[in-house]
Amino acid sequence: MKHQNFSLIPIGGVQEIGSNMTLIRTPNEEVVIDCGMLFPYEECFNINYLIPDFSILDPNRLTAIIITHGHEDHIGGLAHLLKSFPDIIVYVSRFTLHLIQKKLIEQKIHFKYVIYNEHSHLSFKDVDLYPVHVNHSIPETFGVVIRTKDKNWGALYISDFKVDLAATHERPIDLARIKEKMKECRKTAYFLDSTNILNDMKTTTEGELNANLKNLMERDENRIYITLFASNVHRMDLITKHAKDAGRKVVIMGRSLKTYIEVAFETNHTSFPPEYFCEPEQVKNDDGKMLIFLSGCQGDFLSALRRFSYGEDTNLKPRPSDLIIFSSKVIPGNEKKIFRIYNKLTEFGMHIITANDDLIHASGHPGKEDLRLLLKNFTPNFYFPIHGESYLLKKHSDFIKNQYPEISSHLIYNYQEVIFNEDTIKIGNLDAKDPKLIHGKSLEIEKTQISQRRKMATLGAVFISYRKYSQELEISLFGLPLSADEAKDKLKNILLDQINKNLNTRDDEYFKNQLKILTRQFYNNYLGYKPLTEIHLFS
Repeated sequence: MKHQNFSLIPIGGVQEIGSNMTLIRTPNEEVVIDCGMLFPYEECFNINYLIPDFSILDPNRLTAIIITHGHEDHIGGLAHLLKSFPDIIVYVSRFTLHLIQKKLIEQKIHFKYVIYNEHSHLSFKDVDLYPVHVNHSIPETFGVVIRTKDKNWGALYISDFKVDLAATHERPIDLARIKEKMKECRKTAYFLDSTNILNDMKTTTEGELNANLKNLMERDENRIYITLFASNVHRMDLITKHAKDAGRKVVIMGRSLKTYIEVAFETNHTSFPPEYFCEPEQVKNDDGKMLIFLSGCQGDFLSALRRFSYGEDTNLKPRPSDLIIFSSKVIPGNEKKIFRIYNKLTEFGMHIITANDDLIHASGHPGKEDLRLLLKNFTPNFYFPIHGESYLLKKHSDFIKNQYPEISSHLIYNYQEVIFNEDTIKIGNLDAKDPKLIHGKSLEIEKTQISQRRKMATLGAVFISYRKYSQELEISLFGLPLSADEAKDKLKNILLDQINKNLNTRDDEYFKNQLKILTRQFYNNYLGYKPLTEIHLFS
């Protein structure tokens, strides 16, 4: 008998941390898992974020998207996907649905959805999907078991997780459901998170932070500030309880924190309603004990943390008698921003405590011991590291090959298709697509335009306008040294002289090109580089 088959294709999130999106392609249907954004690694001249290229998706076959959890690297591109495919159904947990609705209501995007939970069975034309509750750093995070109807193949896909068997703020990872759904299949494969693979031990649990966070809330400082990832509402709830027990008012600074508090209360992930928290203007003249949550733990330019640390907040200013706690890690690439904030706060005389000083932050991703616990629960035939940069994927693959030689481990990247045949797996290469660049009001901008922005930003620009009928020539400079203004008259004379010599009788394109060449040569001699030059010719 010929077995049914399907394939998995990572479109984003494999080779980078972010932009997570995976396509499930079956004989009769397409379903995607997540649709996230990726923040630029380097200065991209006002680019907001990147999203996957959707051109691989077939509008006649794509029917649904499964959202595993509410982090931006998994839902940040959803608005763009829904604009392109407005009829697809979004399968989502209750907490994540509330987050998405708050985001999309501003863009007036409405969508069809189905709420799932840890007991759901999502049936599609050729495959069945079983959500699996896992532990992470945001409520209601799920993995997915993907099975063919005939149970020939079962694949466990978990992009973000850790193993917390003693969790009190949520249920522990559902190892029993993984084992139950996978052991019924003839052949099996794992697709697992690589983010924290360099950690040889088990990832710290949230419960292990409790004593230290409690002690910090009981310190003598009247004003204690704390910053953390806004999505970690369980930790925020714990800190709020300790602050309340220590007799502190609790203040919220930052829009993202307020949004997550609202969603957490609406979905029963916190006992503190939004109105429990004070606004900064309510306490600006209060010298009593308080805890102030600051959003923007990665030092984003418009965040409450950055505004406060630079002394730019209207209501609350850094003081030498204050304490600030960073209950977060520095995401690679943000080190300079965060250390500038450390330096500013130090200059104001504040005392700083970070995760390097005390156990006050826990990752949401698996170390090697977490992976061992998962593999002890059930051992698959095949294994594919996902969710990580290329270096981390390779380290993850090496770990499996070295310690579990009985498992067939494979390294894959974006746009490589993992095809589940009757008895084995085949890996095919598809045409890779660069992610789309998004800026402004969620508009796509082409790479060619970014190149122009880069040239303007690094070389400056010269704009020259010439009116043939009056022989008037104007020169405007942008981004050049002010001393370059002094040479404008000299350049103007050179250009007018060349026009009068041999350009008046030539066609417009030749005319403009010669002025551009002369201008760039002039400034190369004067400045040592050639600025971007644009000629406007009026007949």
